[in-house]
Amino acid sequence: MTPSDLAPRRLARDLMVRPLGVGSGTSRWAPGAVQPDDARLLGGLRRAMEAGAGEDDAKLFDTADSHRCGHAERLIGRVLREYPGHKVQVASKVGRVQGSAPHPYAGPRVRHQLEQTLENLYLDELALYTLESYDFGLGDRYLDPVIEQMLALRDLGLIRAIGLRGPGFRSSVRSIRRFLDLFDRIRPDVVWTQASGLLPLADLGDGEDLGAFAARCGVGLVIASPLAHGALAGGRADGALAAWGVSAVDRAEAVSSAVSGGFAELADRFGPFPDALVRVALRFILQRVQNAVVVVGVGDEQRVGHDVRCLGRPLSDQELAVIDEVFSRIRSAVIRPQGRATSVEVNV
Repeated sequence: MTPSDLAPRRLARDLMVRPLGVGSGTSRWAPGAVQPDDARLLGGLRRAMEAGAGEDDAKLFDTADSHRCGHAERLIGRVLREYPGHKVQVASKVGRVQGSAPHPYAGPRVRHQLEQTLENLYLDELALYTLESYDFGLGDRYLDPVIEQMLALRDLGLIRAIGLRGPGFRSSVRSIRRFLDLFDRIRPDVVWTQASGLLPLADLGDGEDLGAFAARCGVGLVIASPLAHGALAGGRADGALAAWGVSAVDRAEAVSSAVSGGFAELADRFGPFPDALVRVALRFILQRVQNAVVVVGVGDEQRVGHDVRCLGRPLSDQELAVIDEVFSRIRSAVIRPQGRATSVEVNV
């Protein structure tokens, strides 16, 4: 590998962005939940804006209208207004906020949500608009109208690329089949998913994972949560187990030891935590999936800096193999003893 592996990557036609982008959070930002501190998030967004400022290539900001019911979009819009002439490209999602409509995809709902998203962001267009729910009503009654709306929005220049949420590592066979059917019908420009070294890209069958599938189909790939919701930013066993949805009651000593031991092995080889593990985790994804753009949550920005220069030299093939073996061993220790069904969807 050479430093060119961190050059801008093509997500869609005429859409080139830096390989390391910024994510605003997760849909778990819900009313009544413990909310992130706005000042901290704004500070992180500003630092992300300034990282690599002046470079010709654009940075991707990834959010969704479901992130605190549009509040995350409004925070990003506030920061974008503070930096006139910015080159940031923004991606958002639709399909979970129902509002007063009978269904999140009913009638002109997609168009109306996009208008609200653009108003929140103070933008005239989105780089990427992703359908994040597979529920298109009884008998997929809303699917064809939604496809027509998305195509029209792209033709009108309100969005540059159409996205579809992809399956996760532990998605059921049924969910993967559903994705493949929707992919064939929607023909998106980009697939959005969550993955990390702890939970890699979904296996779609016949030995082809989601990254290889996207490359074969000529579509872009956005990978969120590469640090497993912070587990790989701090090298903590409890954070890694939480990323799998393993409850405190289920955290057997042997499992925790396996996770801690794997992290310690990486620390011995690559240096003390947390910065060394962050570099390993992000480099591992970016070098293994060279057609992908990785977005890191703004909550991890102090450790990442959202600048590819913080990732240092490329990992060698031997180092990648060692990292893969450690992550595989950790997965085996967590998944098999816990007896988790492969049909369970997990945020990674």
